[in-house]
Formats: sequence, C-alpha cells, structure tokens
Amino acid sequence: MNRVEEFEAKLSRIRALLERSGLDGLLLRSRANLAWLGCGPADDAPPEAVQGSRSEIWHQSEEGVMSLIVTLDGATLVTENIELPRLTRDEFAGLPLRVLAQPWHESDVGTAAREVMGRAGVRLGTDLAELAVIEACRDRGVVLEDRRGEIAALRASLLPRELERYLWLGSTAAEVMSAVCREIRPGTPEPAVVAGVHARLCRLGIAQEVDIVCADGRLWQDRHGLYSDRRIERYAMLVFCAHKWGLVANLTRMVHVGPVPTEIRERHRALAALDRRLMEATRPGVPLREIFTGTLQPGYAALGEPDAWRDHHQGGSTGYTGRDQRVTPTTEGIVQTRQAYAWNPSLPGVKSEDTFVTSNDGFEVLTVDPGWPTYPESGRPAILELSP
Repeated sequence: MNRVEEFEAKLSRIRALLERSGLDGLLLRSRANLAWLGCGPADDAPPEAVQGSRSEIWHQSEEGVMSLIVTLDGATLVTENIELPRLTRDEFAGLPLRVLAQPWHESDVGTAAREVMGRAGVRLGTDLAELAVIEACRDRGVVLEDRRGEIAALRASLLPRELERYLWLGSTAAEVMSAVCREIRPGTPEPAVVAGVHARLCRLGIAQEVDIVCADGRLWQDRHGLYSDRRIERYAMLVFCAHKWGLVANLTRMVHVGPVPTEIRERHRALAALDRRLMEATRPGVPLREIFTGTLQPGYAALGEPDAWRDHHQGGSTGYTGRDQRVTPTTEGIVQTRQAYAWNPSLPGVKSEDTFVTSNDGFEVLTVDPGWPTYPESGRPAILELSP
C-alpha cells in the first residue's frame, strides 16, 4: 500500500459515513484527524524524516492551521497564505487534494466552507464544533453538526501502511526510553531526564506529549507526576507519549538504582501480569465494558486492592490521540480489528503500560525494546535495576 492508496482507503470510509448519515461533507480541523487523513510521510521518505502530515504550529492547540473539507467527489485543503507553501510542499504533498488559500487577515472557516461547497443549505459534520465556528458557518448558509465520535471511529482499524509507521514509532520510542533510563544515577535532576528525552526524540522528528518523571516518595502519592525540581535518588517512573505523524506510542518504565526491594518487585510483577491479561482480553468483537468488569476489576480484587481502579484511569483505545476512549465500567463499543490500545493499571508506587495492536490471532506490542528486562511468566517489562 502506498500513500495515495492509503489516502483513498480513508476517503472511502469517510464517503461511507456521508452516505449513511445524509451529510454533504466533513469539515476536519483537529490535528489528530488531519494527520490521519494526511497519511504520514512520502513513500520514499525514511522514518527518521521530520516532515509528514503536520498541521500544527502551536503544539498546545487541538486544532491545526488548516482544514480538510471532504465531500463525495473530493477533498480540499483550506489554509491561510502564510501556511500554504509548507503544507503543500512538505506535509501534504503528493495527495490528490484541491487547495483553497485565504489571506491571513481575512481567513474564515464559514467563508471557506461555503466556497468549497458552492451553495447554501448544506450540512457538514465536523470534529471540532466551537460555537464561534458554528455561527460563522451558519451565517453563510452552512450547518455544522458535531460528529467527532463517528469521525474518530473511522480511525480505529489501522491500515497496513499505518501499522508500519506505528511499529517504527513504538520500537524507536522504547529504545529511546531505555537509553534515557540507563543514564539515571543517584542525584540525577528530573528536568535533566526530560531534556535528554526531548533531545533524542526531536532528532527523529518525534514529539514527547507528556513529561512524566516521578521519583522516590512522590511515586506513592502522584499517578500523574509531572517532572519537578527534585532529583532522583533510588526509584523512578518515566512515561512516554511519543507522537509522530499523528500517531501516539504510550509506554511506562520503572527504574531502581541498586537492588529492587522484594516487596516492590513482587507488587510490580503482579500488576504487570494483570496488564498482560488485559491485553489478552482485548480481542476484536469484545465489548469494552466487559474487559473492564470481567478482567480489570477482578484483577485488582485478586491483588487485594478491589477499589484501586478508582484512583486512576485505566487506559483504553489509542492511535491518533493519547486515548480515544478511556474505558470505564459503562463504556459503549467493542474492540476493532487492528486497533491500538494502551491499558495502564497502577497501584501506589507501580504502573505497567505499553501500546499494542489487536488482531484475530492475538495482539502485537509495538513499544518493545528487546534489551529491557521482562518477567518470564508474563513477558511484560520488569523494573530495570541500575548499578549504584
């Protein structure tokens, strides 16, 4: 599958949504969906290349600096004149896209939608439905409908070319994680760890979306322990949400300087085994809430912590966001084939997390570094023991 074939396969999914919903088109504005339809890098680009399907300038924004308007007969890239050369030359080149460039000082989503659609009285589904955008479209005769859930569902089952990119991203992120972890020594500042992560990843065009480095006493208090001004003394948790081409590879690793205390090792070993059972339970066609109530909750009960699931979200489906769905006991939906997941069971002081993809024959973990130690009974990453 080449890039244009991937693009056409995704257009087919969008057109099927348009036909069954009666919509005239989709207005895609979120970074996740723009990257999804952008289909990554050019066919001849090495995976280390930086460019490919990036729409964002401001990294903290959910939206890009462009839109894609997709109808039954084509797709149009809409952007300001400022962004046009970069987007059409580096990020979305080679795709069969029409282009509409607006002057930056007159750019308006409603005007663009009306111009692309060619008439008033049309209905567009969208993934970002802010009131100001809805009103701007309404003023020009275009009705916007929030269809973010249906649009996200189009991304769920990964295509072969996407899986190739995801495998590279996952293994590369795991290898970088290992390299950073092995450099930790007593007294290493948490900000220095984060700096090392970003330096390694940026050279490969990978962004790090979450900066969690949590050490020592904080590990028993904070589940989302952002890096602080403290120094690592003995025990630390690092979390990656590595991001490239829109895809996100999530993984967590635990390190300990010197021999790992038996209590901590056994606590983590048991949690890792639960993580493995969750992966095994995540099979195409299985209801998501069944995994939660049938595997996750009984798993915590067996650890003597029946209510621990209430203390932190337990993960769920991933792919083009950190989590498309954070699964709960009441979550609707079923597991799809070739869908990415990352569960993250945790207890005070320990956590287990990797990104994997489902199939009818089992699952494949993407975030693997063969050099990291594992527990033989579960195959899950163990706590890395470092020399003092």
